[in-house]
Parts: sequence; structure tokens; C-alpha cells
Amino acid sequence: MKQNPASNNQIKEWKKLLRGKYRKQEGLFLAEGIRCVEQIVDNNNLVVRELLVDNQADLTPFHVPKQIPLYELTSDQFLTVSDTETPQGVIAVCEIPQEAEIDELSKKEGVIVVLDAIQDPGNLGTIIRTAAWFGVSGIIFGEGCVDPFHPKVVRSTAGATGTVPFLRGNLETIFSDLESEGWQVYLLDGSDRAVDIRMAKPGNKSILVAGNEANGINPNLFSTNRSPVRIGGNSATVESLNVAVALGIGLFNFP
Repeated sequence: MKQNPASNNQIKEWKKLLRGKYRKQEGLFLAEGIRCVEQIVDNNNLVVRELLVDNQADLTPFHVPKQIPLYELTSDQFLTVSDTETPQGVIAVCEIPQEAEIDELSKKEGVIVVLDAIQDPGNLGTIIRTAAWFGVSGIIFGEGCVDPFHPKVVRSTAGATGTVPFLRGNLETIFSDLESEGWQVYLLDGSDRAVDIRMAKPGNKSILVAGNEANGINPNLFSTNRSPVRIGGNSATVESLNVAVALGIGLFNFP
């Protein structure tokens, strides 16, 4: 496996991608870890610009297509680009995929996942991974969500980044557009107004909404034509479910 030496200027530019401002500016993000990078390469949904490796890392089981440039960094250099305390020695520099158009999503069928102000990177990554597992038609990130291309989010997707169409925007506007095309909104809600999710009868155009870890879904997103649904459980001993777990249960109950 041919490895190219990395220049100080290249390392400086890669390091910048740890910050959201530069990811947006350059249209690039970092995917770290052997499992995550191998899955991204295997999925072939993303453009991988280059691979960065720690020159002390064992690459024996790591298979990389020859067309992807491979750059070798010293362990100290690699640490400056890595987002983890104990790096595995492999980072992929990937192009941020183009967002889907709302018109494109509205013509689909199935389930669209909508996220309102999900702020924990680990939760968001797990949600993306779960949504990909269930084959959702799209993911919509509302205002206040952590950047889906944050290094920890990408790492938590375990390579699912880029496998599901996505867009970002104002949820009230997006809901209006989708509802006009026959989509029904279901909001995960723990209050008494919600019906048991097992009693819901989702159709072939269903939107499942999960809200902020601390505050739930923005009250402005509830309306008479939208359906709050509840996941039953022992609320006497546990205040609430983790949002990623709740979303997974919700998707299991939807077609």
C-alpha cells in the first residue's frame, strides 16, 4: 500500500476540519476509526478525498482502493488531526454530500425522520445509524441540531454517514411542504395527550419526529392535524428514554 508523506500545510488544513466553520467552508469532513472508515469505503456513497494513517498503525487488515491517496503521519501529527483520545490510526477526508431537495423527499414513500434540536453528537450519530438500518426515506435536521458531520457524530454512525438523503432547515416550513403532499406527522411525546405508539396506524407517507434531549419537541410543532405518540414504560422509576433509543423503538413500530 503506497503511502505519501504529509506536508505541514496539509496537516494544518486537515486539522481545521475539526471545526464546523471550516467543514462548511471547504465542504469536507473527517471520518475516524477503522470500522467507520472501512464501512464508508465499502458503501461507496461518499467521495473519499484521501486517507490519513498513523505510521505506527497496523494496516494489515485494512483494504483501501488504490485510487484513494494515502498519507502517512507521525503519531504526534496524527493526534493533532484526531478527535479522539485513543486514535485507531485511520482517518478519511470525505466530501460533504449534497443536501436533498424538499421536492425530492416529498415524492418518496416510507418514513422520514425529523430531528428537532438534537444536541448530543453521540445521540445524533446513533440516530443516523438506526435510521439507515431501518431504511428510512430521509432525515431532516431542524434548527438547533448538532452538525451531522461533526467528528463524533460521524464516528457514532459507524459508517452510515451519507447513506440516507438529508436536508436541514426550518421544520414548520418543511412540515407544511410535506403535509401538502400527503405526509402525516407523528411526534414522539411522553405527555398524556399522546396515544400509545402501538395504536398508531401509519400510512405509506409517515414523518416521525424526535425532539431535544432535555426539552422534547418544540411546542410550536404540535397541531390538530399532527399525531403525538407515546412509548409506554415504567415512568415511575425512569423519567424518560434516551432519544436515540426512543427513535429506534418508534421506527420498529412504523412500516
